[in-house]
Amino acid sequence: MTWEDAVRKYHRSHSPSIQDIAPSMAGQRPLSPAPALNNNNVKSMFTQDPEEMEIDSPTPPGGHRLSESRIRTPLPTGPRLDKPPILPGIDSLKSDLQTNVSRILSTPSRSRYSSAQALLLYWQDDPDFSVGSSVKELGEVFDQYYRYTFSITTIPSASEACKSPWRWLSRKITDFVEDRDQRDVLKIVYYNGHSYLDGNREMVLASSKDKDKAETIRWSGIQQVLEEACSDTLIVMDAAFFPSSKMHRQQGVLELVAAAVSEEHFDALDRCTFTKVLTEHLKTRASQRFTSPFSAAELHSKLLSNYPSLVQDRNPEKETITSFPSPLHMQMSGNARLPSILLAPLNIGPLRTSLPFGTEGQQLVLSFRIGDEPIDIDNWTEWLRMMPEGVKDVRVDGPFRPSR
Repeated sequence: MTWEDAVRKYHRSHSPSIQDIAPSMAGQRPLSPAPALNNNNVKSMFTQDPEEMEIDSPTPPGGHRLSESRIRTPLPTGPRLDKPPILPGIDSLKSDLQTNVSRILSTPSRSRYSSAQALLLYWQDDPDFSVGSSVKELGEVFDQYYRYTFSITTIPSASEACKSPWRWLSRKITDFVEDRDQRDVLKIVYYNGHSYLDGNREMVLASSKDKDKAETIRWSGIQQVLEEACSDTLIVMDAAFFPSSKMHRQQGVLELVAAAVSEEHFDALDRCTFTKVLTEHLKTRASQRFTSPFSAAELHSKLLSNYPSLVQDRNPEKETITSFPSPLHMQMSGNARLPSILLAPLNIGPLRTSLPFGTEGQQLVLSFRIGDEPIDIDNWTEWLRMMPEGVKDVRVDGPFRPSR
């Protein structure tokens, strides 16, 4: 359509709008008039009273046409103020937790320990030859069924080579405690011998029931070394134990299982009966597949249930046994949340450095919001050691920004 055709078609008393001429061209640049139309005709054709003319209002400040380029606000170059600061040492925490949880889950029976060491003690001058064979059998069970490192050591009597049995045993216990004194290593101290209270009402270890001839070692000093250890420590005594009110523990668990609380158990039971029954329970539990770890508390309950029948078998002439000795169990810990010590076979294979976090089984995600206070890796590891049965893999991720 030419400009003249448009004028004839849309000739009105006022100027046609761009929508009338070309609706599809609204908002675009107006078309220039055709050169064939002179200026005089255009003026007469579009003459309009100034009072009737509609004048476009000016564009308000801040307004922009759609065709104009928008002004974009530049992104901030400095750090974002709402981003939470990264907790110092968080990467080290992730690595340590992943290493510890891999070590915990690597054991077939879900033990809390990556290693276990046992020190088996009895007197060198003990006249009962059954003691040595019983201790040796217990050591073989620790080695073959549990893969524990063990050492059988005889306590010497006073001589030119050993001036003081107490100093000798103190050094032996101290060296044993300081070797790998860490939370994931279990320590077991076993003693087979005699014990009683001396004139000062202090418990002593004795080489004989005859107090006049026996070599003695005051127990309080030995106990203090075990109390100050970091590793969980289990004391097993085929002897009477006389509890002291001063027993305490700063880290981990110090647990004790003893044959009785008095020397009277020797009159009711044969020598080494406690050790033989203990060895049999450990062997039986380790031989069973898909069983839970053996706690020291459960071991004590097993022994307690065996004592009546053991006394009855030793005294068949008595129809009714009115009294019998009972084993003793004590547990001390600086943290009341720590459970009893677990006895479980260890895995001798290499530790997993990374978990094969596959698609087998169900996955559950737990999120924790950590404060600004320093993180105690030992407490986190203790918590991971007590994870319930059924957990196959654990993966430590983060840190993440909290959602809003």
